[in-house]
Amino acid sequence: MAFIDNLGFELDALVLVTAVVFYTGIWIWWNQSRKRPTQAVHHLRGGAVLLGILGGFLTMLGFWGEFTWPLPASYNLLFYDPTILVGILLLGFWATVWAGVPTQYVGVVGVVSGAGVIYYGARAYILSLTQEPLEMFLMYLAFGALAVLSYPATLFLDWYVTPTDPESTAAPVPTVWKLALAVFLAMAVLAGVASILMGFSTVWSHLAKAP
Repeated sequence: MAFIDNLGFELDALVLVTAVVFYTGIWIWWNQSRKRPTQAVHHLRGGAVLLGILGGFLTMLGFWGEFTWPLPASYNLLFYDPTILVGILLLGFWATVWAGVPTQYVGVVGVVSGAGVIYYGARAYILSLTQEPLEMFLMYLAFGALAVLSYPATLFLDWYVTPTDPESTAAPVPTVWKLALAVFLAMAVLAGVASILMGFSTVWSHLAKAP
């Protein structure tokens, strides 16, 4: 099959994912700190909808690449395997939020998927795949770490934002869980920046030399 350059599409979607994660997390934190649990849940559900849409797009893009094999050799595995993992993670998060069931199961999937994404990036860096191996590795590392950190983030949601016991929303959030959320949101920012840097390093050259 002919080479189809959809790198810009994929990077744009990943940047949007990090932006939505950060924005949703900030509003959840703000409303939690102001003792407004209902508003926190509204923002959670709103963010989950958009993440589900982005997850659906990434999943379809990943499966399309897996079945059509448009890129040269191993690049199909390098790019489309992690794309599917991220897409499924986002779809799972959307589904659990809207079903009203614990999101921590998605966090467990995030730990396993994130470790896999980091491994893909490390192996690609060792093999010097792509013309920007360092930027690519940093992006894979950041997104993999973000997926791993989704586990404590989902525990935070289950225990303090959407607990089965409504009285738990009135309890003060321990400092350690506030720090866990802060680290998760900081990693979302780093992942977004890594995607942008990857875009600046690759998309412009792709535009200059379109297939």
